[in-house]
Amino acid sequence: MSKRKNGEGRGEDVVGVASKKMKTAHPGSADIPEHYGGQQPVQAAEEMIVSRNRELRIARRKARKEHRKARRDQEVEAAGEKDHKQESRQNSSGKKTKKHTRRKESGWQISDAVGGYLADLDPVFSVDEKHLLLAYESSICIYATNTSLLVRTLLMSAKQSRITGFTLSPSNPSLLYVALRQGLVEKWNWRAGQRLGKWIIGSQISGITAISQISHNVEEDLVYTADGRAGSWMITAHYLRLRESAHQTEAHTLYKSTEPISSVKVLGSGSVVTASAGSRLILGNITSPQNAALKNVKYTWREITCPEWITAIDAHIRGGQKEVDSGGTIKASPASSNSIDIVIGGLKGSVYVYRNLLANLIQKERKKQIPTPVSQHLHWHRTGVGAVKWSADGNYIISGGGETVLVLWQLDTGQQQLLPHLSAPIESVVVSPSGISYAVRLADNSAMVLSTTELQPTVSISGVQVAASRSSMIQVPDVPRVVEPSNGFFMFRRPAAAVSGSSAGQILLAVPGSSQSRVGVSGTTNAAYLQTLQIRSGSQVSRQALTRTKVTDKSIGPESNTIEEPNVVLIQTSHNGQWLATAEEWTPPRQDVLFLATDIQDTIEKQFLHMEIYLKFWQWDDMSKQWELVSRIEAPHRGSDRSSRAIGRIIDLVEDPSSSGFATIGDDGIVKIWRPKIRYRDGIKVKSREGHSLNTWSCRHSIPLAASDEIEEAGSSQITARLALSLDGSLLAVGYQSLSSSSLYLIDTESGDIRNARTDIFSERLIGVGIIDRYLIALTQHLLVWDIVDDRIQYEIAIRSYGLSSRTQLGATHLAVNQQSKNFAVTVPEVAKSGSETKLGSQVAVFDPANSNPINITILPQTLLAMLPWEQNHGYVTIDWAARVRTLAPNLQLPSTSTGTNEQSTVLNGLKDIYGTSIRNLLDKTKNNGRNALLLKGPSESADDSMVDIEDDVILVRRHELAEIFDSGSPLALPSIATLMEQVAGLFSKRLST
Repeated sequence: MSKRKNGEGRGEDVVGVASKKMKTAHPGSADIPEHYGGQQPVQAAEEMIVSRNRELRIARRKARKEHRKARRDQEVEAAGEKDHKQESRQNSSGKKTKKHTRRKESGWQISDAVGGYLADLDPVFSVDEKHLLLAYESSICIYATNTSLLVRTLLMSAKQSRITGFTLSPSNPSLLYVALRQGLVEKWNWRAGQRLGKWIIGSQISGITAISQISHNVEEDLVYTADGRAGSWMITAHYLRLRESAHQTEAHTLYKSTEPISSVKVLGSGSVVTASAGSRLILGNITSPQNAALKNVKYTWREITCPEWITAIDAHIRGGQKEVDSGGTIKASPASSNSIDIVIGGLKGSVYVYRNLLANLIQKERKKQIPTPVSQHLHWHRTGVGAVKWSADGNYIISGGGETVLVLWQLDTGQQQLLPHLSAPIESVVVSPSGISYAVRLADNSAMVLSTTELQPTVSISGVQVAASRSSMIQVPDVPRVVEPSNGFFMFRRPAAAVSGSSAGQILLAVPGSSQSRVGVSGTTNAAYLQTLQIRSGSQVSRQALTRTKVTDKSIGPESNTIEEPNVVLIQTSHNGQWLATAEEWTPPRQDVLFLATDIQDTIEKQFLHMEIYLKFWQWDDMSKQWELVSRIEAPHRGSDRSSRAIGRIIDLVEDPSSSGFATIGDDGIVKIWRPKIRYRDGIKVKSREGHSLNTWSCRHSIPLAASDEIEEAGSSQITARLALSLDGSLLAVGYQSLSSSSLYLIDTESGDIRNARTDIFSERLIGVGIIDRYLIALTQHLLVWDIVDDRIQYEIAIRSYGLSSRTQLGATHLAVNQQSKNFAVTVPEVAKSGSETKLGSQVAVFDPANSNPINITILPQTLLAMLPWEQNHGYVTIDWAARVRTLAPNLQLPSTSTGTNEQSTVLNGLKDIYGTSIRNLLDKTKNNGRNALLLKGPSESADDSMVDIEDDVILVRRHELAEIFDSGSPLALPSIATLMEQVAGLFSKRLST
């Protein structure tokens, strides 16, 4: 047994983070005239309010003008002094100096990230089971189990931190220990949202748990970590102390291994420690006195080689006594610590149960027999076991894996109880402290709480479910990785996404049924479901299937091949949010067409030839709150000649911003414009049960762009096309690119005629096009803005490639056009080097089409999968590779996601507590300047200014802005009352602070 070196596990003084209070502005409480006494009629009070509002608007406008004038004067004066100094240096040294100009503040704001992928860690129940704690990559989210709502988010202090473990304090259930991969342990009061302190362990941590011990006659936490460095992994015990006792922080190494250690669990008040390393089960029982000093604590360790690689493990002490882990605080007596039962889940799908393992091993050792453990072998899973747990009474075992089935094993009778058809493979199962609930974490980035009696969900939590980057804590052999070979960056398929055309502030995503599970079960990346999310909160509103799915069918074919679902590649919503258009593809498995082909190349061609391609139109149903399929068009871009190299893929899909309509372009080089029409049967309108006329969709115009011989020469995979419609829907821009040419077309949507065709605008790989007024934007390796009216290039900007492969460059570059705010945003990759490590991020630049200088530049540390315009908010929505959603908008009032949000709302005793006192200060300041803020009569310019201010104020409280806060689609998706009050107050106060 080796001890840690001095200085490791050192503690720091407590760092308190006060809970953040809501900061709002107050419209003021100016003295009320006598004729507005409290006993006067309501009409008089309303007149007083109108008068004060008018006075406020005029005063605020004057103050803004004076502030802008003073700022301009300061900038001119500073620029003159800078030029004078530069000229002086140039004249004195004889050298030319480069003049730098500072870009003005744009007023744009990036929101905090919401959503993200759940970490590969078990959920944690609070002791009273009123809260469920879930870990994301760099934050801990606390949810209420009675409402499924997010109560609080704890953001880790370390940059680029990754959570590798968290556990409740046994001595104080309100405290939480969080382990970070880079060797930090943070201590939080999770109920108050305060970080109490942190410690530098000095090695990478892969797991953490804690027990309660008596040290120096004081009860305190003894923290166990699995950590490693330089190829050596250890189990270490720590006393982590704060404040005046920080110098007494202790650490002691208990066990060393050459393989990574995971799943550390401590039972019986520290009497027994279990862990796993590869296919080895590690079991240690304490041999030192009960209250020995930490440096004198010793364990006897035993290693057992299991038949399979261990993917899940759990331990349980017999006699009805519960173990001490992250889910509870009840202690087991040392006398019964040898009566330990262990269950193991294997990579090949087997479950091994070891009854009374430690006592049997000790008994055989005393008899000088070979300590060969005997296990009960259970087998139902056909893939690796993702999770396995003992029930609270030790009579059942709960397991789950890639079959999306929760299995309950009754050991005494050998019977099984199945809960089938969960939405994704099971990765974690946790039993609540009282044993009445199961918390289940799934591979589709969701979690639920099930009642043990009825196996019905009582809590449901879903995050963003796009196929994104995930990292597992358990290293399983032969797990396929998705990686870009040329530079090591992850490369993922762009998700089909669209912002809802309604004012609900929702985003629609085409998502797969599940992603790859942590035990190597391959999850499909084909997006067969539609997930609707609230943009601001990241909470799921609904989820429905868009294609045929395999939730209720077997996902394995007769030849053990995975049955793939169709893949939704494009989605768009109409301008009013009532229509949805989707394009989907399905390619038959190779083994299904082998008998038709002569060689490998012919096999691939036969797969493409038998592809299923559908264009579907859906209508929103207010009664069912679902999208209902109205029309399904098979292969809309595939001609009658099946021998053609154009397989009929839909390359791009756009919606008409002015009316119900869509436009598509396929690899056949034909643009099609689609419109709804009333459905007739035998000359009579077809109506629904409610008496509404039913619609169907048809092609209004079909415009060919390329000759058939050009398509034959290029082939389907070599054709790129992008579409864009003007704000009034009258002009359709088409960027079409093949091996031999790159063309840009302007089409009249009313007549279907091509009005202009250019072949000299761009020549590189086309990424996107857009239209803003008279300007057309094209994004390739260059950003190009073309003035359509004057027929000239407005400006062109080269995009830096950083030496990335074309595939990575293409996947990390995006164009989004916001026609309402008349600007556009471009996302390009941003490479940053930190020592020997190279990280790929994103740079988002917002442009005015008339000016080559960006309005705003934002650097994000992650690569973006998608960027979409958010018309109602005059900004943009981004989704990064870690499934996190952000918004970028001008002067955006963002809901707080800080670590200090208090679950108990502060009592507000009036308008002053809500709005502050800034308005009164503004009025007083205006009056002190000797000017009358209340203008009853005056020049027409002042009156017009007043009216302009009134319109500005109305914009702050438009109906859609309140709908974005309150209309979540489901009462269970609403945030807390404190967050709602803060967002509503922000609508009224955001202009008062300018």
